[in-house]
Amino acid sequence: MPHATIRPEHILRAREIVARLSVEEKVAQLEAVPFTHFLDESGRFSEAKAEEIAKYGVGIVKRVYGNGAFLDNAQMAREFNRLQEFLVKRSTARLPAMIEEEAAGGLMAPGATAFPSPLAMASTFDPGLMSRVADAIGRQARALGVHQVFSPVLDLCLDPRWGRCEETFGEDPRLAAAMGVSYVKSVQAHGVAATLKHFVAYGMSEGGRNGANSWVGELDLRNLALVPFESAVKEARPLSVMASYNDVDGVPSHANGLLIDGVLRGEWGFEGFVVSDAEGVTRLLWLHRVARDAEEAALMSLSAGIDVENSYAPMRERLFWSLVEAVRSGRLPKYILDRHVERVVAVKASLGLLENPYVSYDGGPVETAEDRALAREAAERAIILLKNDGVLPLSRDLRVLLTGPGASQPLAMLFDYHLQAHRGLGRQVTPVVTVLEGLRSLLSRLDHWPVSGFTSCRDDEIEGAREAARGHDVVVAVVGERSGGFWLRDSEVLSGEGVDRDPTLPDCQLRLLRSLAGSGARLVIVLIAGRPVSLPEDVINAASAVLLTFYPGEEGGNAIARALVGLVNPSGRLPVTIPSSVGDVPVRHGLRRSSASDITVRRPRPLFPFGHGLSYSRVTYSDLRAGLEGGVLRVSLKLTNEGPLEAEEVPQLYVSPPSRLYERPSLELIGFGRVRLGVGESKSLSFEVGLEALSVYMPGGRLLVPAGTYELYAGPSSADLRLKAEVELKEDLELRGRGGVLWATAKAL
Repeated sequence: MPHATIRPEHILRAREIVARLSVEEKVAQLEAVPFTHFLDESGRFSEAKAEEIAKYGVGIVKRVYGNGAFLDNAQMAREFNRLQEFLVKRSTARLPAMIEEEAAGGLMAPGATAFPSPLAMASTFDPGLMSRVADAIGRQARALGVHQVFSPVLDLCLDPRWGRCEETFGEDPRLAAAMGVSYVKSVQAHGVAATLKHFVAYGMSEGGRNGANSWVGELDLRNLALVPFESAVKEARPLSVMASYNDVDGVPSHANGLLIDGVLRGEWGFEGFVVSDAEGVTRLLWLHRVARDAEEAALMSLSAGIDVENSYAPMRERLFWSLVEAVRSGRLPKYILDRHVERVVAVKASLGLLENPYVSYDGGPVETAEDRALAREAAERAIILLKNDGVLPLSRDLRVLLTGPGASQPLAMLFDYHLQAHRGLGRQVTPVVTVLEGLRSLLSRLDHWPVSGFTSCRDDEIEGAREAARGHDVVVAVVGERSGGFWLRDSEVLSGEGVDRDPTLPDCQLRLLRSLAGSGARLVIVLIAGRPVSLPEDVINAASAVLLTFYPGEEGGNAIARALVGLVNPSGRLPVTIPSSVGDVPVRHGLRRSSASDITVRRPRPLFPFGHGLSYSRVTYSDLRAGLEGGVLRVSLKLTNEGPLEAEEVPQLYVSPPSRLYERPSLELIGFGRVRLGVGESKSLSFEVGLEALSVYMPGGRLLVPAGTYELYAGPSSADLRLKAEVELKEDLELRGRGGVLWATAKAL
């Protein structure tokens, strides 16, 4: 398959094709239509429906599995081919469609690998691992006939109340950028178009409410929310970007030409197309009410830079269909419409669809043994040990009771954009290993006490668990949040799109933990969640150990079990800050010093800081050196494993920069990596990054590396910085622009 990159010949061919299209055919290329609209009652492709919907063609056929088309994969491939044959031979445009699906944590299709959630992947601090996972996602997608994925999510999780934190790469812009760049490069290497979303500041909405207004000034927008998108556009050249539901300072994202046409295209040189979020154009009319009618909403979004309307409405009822009359009446110049259509057709050309739009899937397994092994490796590296008083790893001769609502439910392992969780399916579409299944294969003295639900655990279950625990040395309680989406209308769903809430455990789970704490058995908490979940101080103090993972995917049960017994040494790190309580929000690494300077009661303190994660071993840091040479920041340090087990350490490099007029964060992550250390082994590491990584947008739009002293810190977390060095920049360095790599990766010397 061709690597998905737009080249000059694709643009030229797109112009030639668009020049021969009618107005209706052009507008049809700017529409994303659900696959289910083309199916009859038996779930098969209907030529009659295609004649009605796609007489003039269609740009994108979306959500081919996620919207409920549950034929087997071989039959789906045949239906895709029937659809493409209709479009190429019978629609007047004679152009194939892009087939689209979600793929943030694995392709949303039966039999495809359910990798860990993006927030779990961010816990690995390992862009190389992200690259390998995305490589498998891209290969599986193209094999099943999918040409575009609505991934990755590059929004930042800056408020734990937001239900979509699980889809992000955490709170840090550089970590999110590094993971996003790796994802895009690997997926597009298989001829699958990646889609950066949601542009922009979607994770900065007021109160953590999904799609609410984002009160963010231009400088914070550029120095925080835009950073992952800028890096991905410049370094990985994605073929698509999705606009966000929120508005920025009152301007809806789907009408924000300053950001889409101005920054994304004008400043960064983005060449692909911009797609609306589902009904994002329609919301200009009925929600934001900035447009008076369908045509005004369509023209408003088109002029802002939206190329494709993503909607569930029938074709003739879509807002973009009003563009046909707008062109004929002269209200929309033909050349402007052509420019948007050319972007879509150029992407189709870059994917090789104009030569061969058909899929040749033969019905074999989608997932290989290597894919499943990779899923387990990723899940293992994502496990975060928050607390341990020595009870872990568990000795194999201990009597262990396993309980909690997440112990035996496959859905507990999955986030809302895994197919099974997304649709709330009772059946498994990909085999998922539970914690109970994982531990049964490793512990001979294991008992299980079932607890029915995440919000509905009963008093008799809680009392029974306490009594059962009395005869055991250790009780492992698997608690947390089940993920899904607001569309499921399920009270058991506590995380996911539209599920915004106080980031604490439900009362019944807290009662379970407090009851178990009084059983006499040592309490080990396994927390599986989609956001930074706060635990009360008394619960944390009562626990002998706390393990956390953010939806580990299909191999999660094996990964957690292996970490509990010591076959895996936990090496995940928090990509988010866990607040002590919701009243402490915002509390994240890198807050400005002024953010808490006048609080008289107490300074907000995190329950667990960004970057935190313990190990069964002990690694020391030494010999930090730093210098500026030829416009490059070079830093070196030494790590030594002084513990009893092999370890994977995640050294983190932070900078406390000087401020000039614009107050910068007190601490910024600028480097990280993963280093394997044998028992007693030492390794020297280096970090190198251009000075542009220290740059900041200033009032007036200047991009500056301010003169002054840069304090550099190294350590295993943002709150455990063991080494310090300083570098001095004698003069301001003003930049005309910057590249995509704004972080340093640790390399062994």
